[in-house]
Amino acid sequence: GNSAKLVHTPLTDKCYLTLTQAMNNGYGGNPYGPAGTGKTESVKALGLLFGRQVLVFNCDEAIDFKSMGRILIRIVKCGAWGCFDEFNRLDEEVLSAVSQQIQAIQTAFKHKHTTMELLNTTLNVDHDAAVFVTLNPPGKKYGGRSKLPDNLKQLFRSVAMTIPDLDQIAEVIMYSEGFVHAKEVGSRMVAVFRLCKQLLSQQQHYDWGL
Repeated sequence: GNSAKLVHTPLTDKCYLTLTQAMNNGYGGNPYGPAGTGKTESVKALGLLFGRQVLVFNCDEAIDFKSMGRILIRIVKCGAWGCFDEFNRLDEEVLSAVSQQIQAIQTAFKHKHTTMELLNTTLNVDHDAAVFVTLNPPGKKYGGRSKLPDNLKQLFRSVAMTIPDLDQIAEVIMYSEGFVHAKEVGSRMVAVFRLCKQLLSQQQHYDWGL
């Protein structure tokens, strides 16, 4: 049957427009913002619309530039989209090395090269491939995040993912599930979750977002 679809809001449209313009110009896309704003889901939903396979990789300090290089080689060869979640959790030295790898890939995309060299390997370039990264803001709330080096920022077109329109999303989901009074039920449900977030004690296993 039909797979579940992302609810379209003005924020989704802004994200889609930025990412598609970035790809058209040979760059990557960089949705950034707090957790629960739909960064990764927007990339996956856009890939679904284009009929592309989207591979999501969760980044952490254990990944080195050779591991990233091997992942990027496979993405470029098979034409999939790679979405690197929480990209700024990588070490700064790794980020700097990975930026050179991504720059080489984007140069091949821009100049329509059929082959390229990466990690001493010559590979065929599939121009359906794309590289996206998502970022959480560095700070106390999100530990272990580095700031992206300037040379890496230039390779991606950023789009700020602010707080989504929860009332609209809840309303659409309720209508899709067959509720007649979806607007009222959806707004009440959002209000309950909002009150829970404000009034209940702060626990690590509580998540009152989307």
